[in-house]
Amino acid sequence: MGLKSIGIDLFKSVINESKENPDLLDSYSLNQFKSKENLLHHISKLELINPHIVILGSWYGSILIPALVDQAEHITCIDIDDRVIAIAKNRLLKKYKNIDFICSDVFDSKRKSRIKNSNLVINTSCEHMSNMSELPALYKSNAYFAFQSNNMYDIPTHMNCVASIDEFYSQLPDNATVIVEDEIEDDRGIRYTLIGKLCAE
Repeated sequence: MGLKSIGIDLFKSVINESKENPDLLDSYSLNQFKSKENLLHHISKLELINPHIVILGSWYGSILIPALVDQAEHITCIDIDDRVIAIAKNRLLKKYKNIDFICSDVFDSKRKSRIKNSNLVINTSCEHMSNMSELPALYKSNAYFAFQSNNMYDIPTHMNCVASIDEFYSQLPDNATVIVEDEIEDDRGIRYTLIGKLCAE
C-alpha cells in the first residue's frame, strides 16, 4: 500500500475541480501527502489480505483511496459533508468500482454494521469529531485501526485536537491495543498516529 498509484489523471482532476472547490487543493497538499504516506507505511506492515476498509471522515479521499484501492476488497468512505462525497464519488474517483461513498455522521447507528465488520478502520480526521472512545461500533469490532489527530488548535474546523500522543491515547476505546505510535511534523504543528487492534467485547 503506497502512493505510487496516485496518477496524473487524478492530479488533473484535482486541479480542475479545485477551481470551484479551493479546499480540494488542501486535501492534496504536501502536508497531507506527508501524513498519509506515514500512515500507509505503517498500515503496510499489518499484512492485511484483501481487507474491507472503512474510512471515517474520508473528505475527498484523494490520497488514501488511490493508494489502497488495488489492495482492498472493498472500501467504504463516510463523511458528513455531502458536497465532498458527491465530488469524490461522481468526479474524482468514479473509475473505482469497489468503493461505497456514504454521506453520514460516522456516529450514526446506521453505520455500525459497516464499521463493526471491517478489517481496518481508518480515521485521519480525529480532530474533527468526538473521541473514538464514543463510537459504539468499535467496541464490537475485531478490526485493526489507524487513527491520526494533531495539535493544530488554530484551524477553525478542528474541534477535538490533542496536545500530545498521550492525550490521543486517552481518546481510544477501552478495547484498543496500540502496536504503533508515531509523530510527524508539518508546517502547522504535529500529527499523531496510533495504529493497533480492536478486540470485540
